Amino acid sequence: MQLRYLKSVDLKKATKTKQPNGTYLETLTLVSSYSIQTQELSDDVSASVYGADLFKITRIKSVNRELEVYLKPKLNNDDDNISKYYIIIDNTQYKIKSVRENWIDIQAIGEYIEQPSVWEI
Repeated sequence: MQLRYLKSVDLKKATKTKQPNGTYLETLTLVSSYSIQTQELSDDVSASVYGADLFKITRIKSVNRELEVYLKPKLNNDDDNISKYYIIIDNTQYKIKSVRENWIDIQAIGEYIEQPSVWEI
């Protein structure tokens, strides 16, 4: 892994809070920041797995596999599942599709807009 190709990403966790009117508000809180390297997928196996979504999929790997080691146990965890985590790269929000020992496949879901802080007066 060459240092000149590294990007900084944020791992965020979604938490739901119940509002007084009964609806839920989802907020993203920062878990940690990581340095990663990206790779676009173009092989036939990836095309058969992801199909039309292949152009939204990016494969990432972190320095010393820190991110992979953190996310791997959350694949089969009911309380703290992988579906509650998002990765933010260059103001784009990604959901995690697959976690392996040496890489993570993520799918772009849209632009990330930072939520303003709410102050209680």
